[in-house]
Amino acid sequence: MGAALVWCSLDMGSMKRSKTPLRGSVTQSVSKRPRDQQDGISFLARLGMLAIALLIVVMGAYASWLYGWPQRKAEKAVEAFFDMTRSLHFEIRDIALEGRVHSSKEEVYDALRVKQGLAIMAVDIDAAAERLGKLPWVDSVAVERKLPDTIYVLLFERVPSARWQNNGRFFVIDNFGRVLPTAEAEKFPDLPQVVGPGADQGAKGLLSALNAYPDIRGKMTSAVRVSDRRWDLHMAKDIIVKLPETEVEGALRRLSVLIAEEKILDRPLVAIDLRIPDRLVLEPPQAQDQSGDKRS
Repeated sequence: MGAALVWCSLDMGSMKRSKTPLRGSVTQSVSKRPRDQQDGISFLARLGMLAIALLIVVMGAYASWLYGWPQRKAEKAVEAFFDMTRSLHFEIRDIALEGRVHSSKEEVYDALRVKQGLAIMAVDIDAAAERLGKLPWVDSVAVERKLPDTIYVLLFERVPSARWQNNGRFFVIDNFGRVLPTAEAEKFPDLPQVVGPGADQGAKGLLSALNAYPDIRGKMTSAVRVSDRRWDLHMAKDIIVKLPETEVEGALRRLSVLIAEEKILDRPLVAIDLRIPDRLVLEPPQAQDQSGDKRS
């Protein structure tokens, strides 16, 4: 479940609402003109009336508790409060959504469960944020009730970082190794490919280290997890670079120098063994044919 931030604020600019949507957002607007022009009541006056109504409800709730009123009467008092706020035009006219990239608008609105004309104070912000946090692409979400009439949602979506091949199947994973269940691997051909059991959880460290070496990452076709302990980098021209279990960054640094100064990836090799820090083992094709590679 994604973490949720919830708050409520006053939109003091509602009397002069801009028709330009928030940058990068999807804004649903259902109003033709500001409410203040419709009923002649200023926003501050309506805000004061809302405060009075809220005070009445609080006092009513206290009286319900004090005198043991039936629950139904208390519920009717709350409903009357929401009706009063709607009559003051504290009702939903806009839904502003930002941060959506992979999540569909439909599933976001379905999880939000709000509609035009609903009393804005009746929206359960905590529950809405919890439902949004369960969407497959959502990492965390911030939900805001902007009085008088806007629900604002800011999504922080999970970032696809690699394609993971395991047991003949392909998945898209984020930078924490979590599978994105609705992501189709073929739609992310530019993501690096990691292969094998444990590659999903180990990918973050390897890919982070490779960020410093674009010369290596650009020539890598896949990274294969070996015994869930270390990596083999499959490079262009079918050359395998065997990395150690530890000191991976040091091995990548050595490989980068070899690529730049020795043009090592242009040589007729099948493997470059960097598992021993002070030793470099180069395996030509015939060497592998004769002895194979039994080390892992």
